[in-house]
Amino acid sequence: MSDRIRLIDALRGLALAGIAIVHFGEQYLGYMPPPGVPYNVHGPADGVLEALAWIFIRGKGFGLFSLMFGLSFALQMQRAERRLPGRDFRPRFAWRLLILFVIGGLHGLLYSGDILTVYALLGLPLMLFYRVRDRWLLVLALVLGIGIPRVVRRVAEGPAPQTQLLSLKAEMDESAAQHWHALSAGDVPAILRFHAGPGFQAKWAFQFGPMGRGYQTFALFLVGLWAGRRRLFENVEPNRPLFERIARWTGALTLGIPLLALGLFLVGRAVGGGAPAGSGSPGAGGVPDFSSWAVVVGLCVFDAWNAVMTAFYVALFVLLFQRERWRARLVQFAPVGRMALTSYLAQTAIGSLVFFGFGLGLLGRFGNTVTLPLGAIVFAFQVWLCRAWLDHYRFGPVEWLWRSLTWLRWQPFRQPVAARAPLL
Repeated sequence: MSDRIRLIDALRGLALAGIAIVHFGEQYLGYMPPPGVPYNVHGPADGVLEALAWIFIRGKGFGLFSLMFGLSFALQMQRAERRLPGRDFRPRFAWRLLILFVIGGLHGLLYSGDILTVYALLGLPLMLFYRVRDRWLLVLALVLGIGIPRVVRRVAEGPAPQTQLLSLKAEMDESAAQHWHALSAGDVPAILRFHAGPGFQAKWAFQFGPMGRGYQTFALFLVGLWAGRRRLFENVEPNRPLFERIARWTGALTLGIPLLALGLFLVGRAVGGGAPAGSGSPGAGGVPDFSSWAVVVGLCVFDAWNAVMTAFYVALFVLLFQRERWRARLVQFAPVGRMALTSYLAQTAIGSLVFFGFGLGLLGRFGNTVTLPLGAIVFAFQVWLCRAWLDHYRFGPVEWLWRSLTWLRWQPFRQPVAARAPLL
């Protein structure tokens, strides 16, 4: 029997539920829509659902998935040390990351929002922090998580000229139109070219540009590494008071941060007498001016809020999981979590067949009232399918391939009959 931890699998499955709902809401565009295209908001109901998705889901599934990646790294290192005392598993883990980068690169040709290549590259510096003291892990995670690199970047680069914003808008609009046409028409060569070129570049600009998603990702890796070293999810009962404190504090901050942001906004308008030219979020021609302090501070507050809500979800999930009645419900997420890589790739395959022109071609035809529930339905199907699969096999197919390539030998695939037991 595997020594996998059901709680961790269930949390990873919860992350994939959020990712499925958000990505289907975004219709696997992975890029910005062309100007004037209604895209996923066709009416008031779509707009309400868009706002609710932004508040409660968007960024949280990614955050939890990133946290679980750092945690998995810690667990793999610990298991390797127990199996082979004195051996350094990090070279093997680096090889494992290289394989993940190749898988992600192929995935990114279909969906430019691929996160696997980002995880693979950020996993390399993560290895350097394996033996860094807990205090410094958390300090660096805090610095990165609240967006300090974004502030440093703004100080170093200064404000963006209006001519630069206008040029950027024209370039972005042209790229968005090309991308939309390729997806809508199902032009596979054009899709591959775009995702290998402008789409790939845009992804890294999103990760390490003004939006700074990559810094948040690495911050969550570090928190996951810390939690793994402390064995928080393996020994929940002794750590219950910690999870309760996290739930209380993050629950309060989940409400407090938006109130603080609203207060800062109102004070800024009162002091500035409205939105002074060149200082607000809209730039030239409607392009967000990411060099404006209003946008920089707003993004930092939003990042902090996302991280706080993610921590709240984790703490609440862990505490509920300790109750027998709730455990029977929440453990249903575990099969998808055990097959996280396969499930993530399968979501993209299904989404592309639904929205792109080589499939049903529904890109932009429906709004959030259809696409967000569709993401939930796809995830529910994955829960059933993964559970049925794991009755017969040890791993998901992509996990098995990844594991086999990691160790350079074929791993056992079929589940022994004696090991086939229910999750409960």
